[in-house]
Amino acid sequence: MAEITLSDIQALAPEILAQQDTQLIADTLSVGRTKLVTTQIGKLTVLGTIGMAAGNALLDIIDTVEDFRHIRFPLANGWLDIADPTARYMLDTICAPADAALLKALAEQADPVDEYTVRKLCWADDGSWLA
Repeated sequence: MAEITLSDIQALAPEILAQQDTQLIADTLSVGRTKLVTTQIGKLTVLGTIGMAAGNALLDIIDTVEDFRHIRFPLANGWLDIADPTARYMLDTICAPADAALLKALAEQADPVDEYTVRKLCWADDGSWLA
């Protein structure tokens, strides 16, 4: 679950806070929130994700450009972890932005905010609203 603070909650629109609905707050804070998870990919995953033309172009670059010599083996064996910051940077530098985003999205998982966490931050023990 995502870590949040009372400041994150207080930064929301006044209309949302006025409702004092902790589920609404959790849902609002959850929009677009992701975390990276270890995701190993190989050449077939590249081809299946960004298509044959873009995939073959990317794989040809990796296979022929000397700077990517240490990427070849893990990618060929399905061990390239695209949650790794270096691998993600590499994709950003040699792929079209849309293709890099598709490949990097494979390692992104939703990281929703838990309603109970919001409730603990918003309500004091005496029942007063803190947000």
